[in-house]
Amino acid sequence: MVHPLPEELRVIAGQNFPLYPCSNGAWSIKPTGGATSARVMICSIPKAGTHLYARLLAMLGLEQSDVFFNKEYLGDFRFVDVERARFTHSENILWIPIEISSRFIQPGQFGYGHLPCDMGIRHSLADFKVIFLSREMRAAIVSQMRYVGNSDWCPPGRAEIKWRNEPNGPEKMLKYFDEIAPFIFNERCHPLVPWADEEDVLGLTYEQIIGDQGREIQLETIRKIAEFCGIQPPQQPELILNQLIGEQTFTFSGRRTSWKACWSPEVEARFIALGGSRLNERFGF
Repeated sequence: MVHPLPEELRVIAGQNFPLYPCSNGAWSIKPTGGATSARVMICSIPKAGTHLYARLLAMLGLEQSDVFFNKEYLGDFRFVDVERARFTHSENILWIPIEISSRFIQPGQFGYGHLPCDMGIRHSLADFKVIFLSREMRAAIVSQMRYVGNSDWCPPGRAEIKWRNEPNGPEKMLKYFDEIAPFIFNERCHPLVPWADEEDVLGLTYEQIIGDQGREIQLETIRKIAEFCGIQPPQQPELILNQLIGEQTFTFSGRRTSWKACWSPEVEARFIALGGSRLNERFGF
């Protein structure tokens, strides 16, 4: 019997990762494509609007993979609802590296993840349209701390976070910097910075789409994404914007983050030591 998967992809055989056959012999993460011939990947630092921009891409006509891509593994959330997803992280992890998983995104589909800009990943995404998302780092890191407190997420190697349900504030933020922030900065932020220098990458920020720079910038961002992805620009981007902002997403923490309530001079010192100010400079903040 001929194996349905090509030899180089058979390492995933036996894993609970359904795929859909394509007429060209490829395998797809979803049974349908979208309104473009491009394959698209969102590469973002944590809490930079990853799922907000994903919702926007879906509204523009691309097919959302519902798979979160990392360098060595992925999170498959195709069959999990939004509310349950944040409390089932470990149940949805599959050890499929990006050089294999990226092949299952077909034209008209998109994925997302905190993917570093290194040689191997650039090779895996060579024919993708890459969108890089950033955010002012103090707001991003406080938002990520709040998400930790409202989910079952743990960094690799940890199974428990004892302070998860403590009240938000500077004391909780210091515990976050002790146990979580080094991983976020060193594995999920600094290695992504080079995406900002790639000429063929579309760089966007959370602040652009959320409205901090005004409604016209929001509308221009929608038009810019459509053009970059080869999608017919929407005739009424205002309607898309009105439906986009405020909707529940996978990592939405319930309200806009105010980082100052969780900050102190000691937290600021930790932030600077981990390179937060340097990241802000690179991202234009």
